[in-house]
Amino acid sequence: MLSRNVYPQTQPGKWSVLLLLAVFVLLFVSALIVQSAQPFNFDTLFDNTWAAVVSMLAIAAALGAFVVGVYTILRNHERSVAVFFTVSLGGLVALFVLMQLFL
Repeated sequence: MLSRNVYPQTQPGKWSVLLLLAVFVLLFVSALIVQSAQPFNFDTLFDNTWAAVVSMLAIAAALGAFVVGVYTILRNHERSVAVFFTVSLGGLVALFVLMQLFL
């Protein structure tokens, strides 16, 4: 049986975890879109508008999960494993975006 500290207890903590689940769903949809467009031989991601939009939504959801997770940890003192995992993955996405912008 899972401990009480695995699942978030606060409403923002639950939102953070749901946003992270949305990231995985959006990335899966993006992969399906890219695979279905293989015969067209697009050079970059931005040549396929639908895949680019879904990928950008996934990045936005990951950054949103990170911000909501940090807020939940600092403000509501959430200590669940799921929220810490969400903040970790969202932080990696934020670091990736910053590195792409500045390097």
